[in-house]
Amino acid sequence: MTEGRYVTTAPRVGIVGVGRMGWHIAARIAAAGFHVTAFDPRPEVMQEIGSIGLKPAASSRAVAEASDVTILMVLDGQQALDATFGTDGFADGAHSDSILLCMASLRPSDVRALDERADGRFIVLDAPVSGGVEGAKAGSLTVMASGDPEALDAVAPVLKHMSSAIYRLGERPGLGAVMKSINQSMFLASLVSSAEMLIAGVKAGLDPDQVIEVVSRSSGDSWALRNRLPLAWRTNYVSGGALGLMLKDLASGIDLADEAGVDAVSTRAAATVVREAYERHAGRGDDPLIVETLEARSGVMLRERASVL
Repeated sequence: MTEGRYVTTAPRVGIVGVGRMGWHIAARIAAAGFHVTAFDPRPEVMQEIGSIGLKPAASSRAVAEASDVTILMVLDGQQALDATFGTDGFADGAHSDSILLCMASLRPSDVRALDERADGRFIVLDAPVSGGVEGAKAGSLTVMASGDPEALDAVAPVLKHMSSAIYRLGERPGLGAVMKSINQSMFLASLVSSAEMLIAGVKAGLDPDQVIEVVSRSSGDSWALRNRLPLAWRTNYVSGGALGLMLKDLASGIDLADEAGVDAVSTRAAATVVREAYERHAGRGDDPLIVETLEARSGVMLRERASVL
């Protein structure tokens, strides 16, 4: 141990959930020289993790036993509970100084539930991220963190290798999840609105690449416009951001608005389009399929009008 409660120099790192985001996050941490132990319930993933310098573990419990800080990067609240408190879960191998770093997009209530059940058995930090798979690969994620300040100090040497900005939002786990819900709702409302107007512009005779270029230098600019809309014709709707996660994140944002007594009209409208895209593609695929759904409604394919394919 270093001075203080937690290991703050070269902590041993674990990760539970090595999906598209977790893979790149873990690879960057391992490349920075940290000892990284990993578990994912999918055998095909476990067969490959050695290629990026990770040590395989047989369970979430084994990850906890081998780590000072364990990143939780799962799909939803139920998976978080199972990985943490299920059979051979993280809690079975953790001790009072173990840190569970929740980086998945969970509802604020899910994070609070994890923290309440931890009850001194281990420390829960809330640290969801934004930036997508491309940000995870480049190490440019934005981290939205909340929890015990000393524990956040302990994980800072790990977070810096995956992020370009770390925001501390308070000492109560769940505030990071609130911020992530807000961000995702704004992003998706912007994506839907931008896609609608881009399609309208194309039907009026404009080139979609020129629309992106002009608006990105004007007051209508947004991250969604620059980083998601063009993928409809540049990558065949592939982004690495799962459509199912988008629907979950929007539901979290609407729940947050309802709890606060806010009538989230635009967010609800966006949610109807995202849900339509989810159902249209049977829950599979990435978030640019929201654009495809609006293309189908409008009878125009942007790839057929784009100057850059």
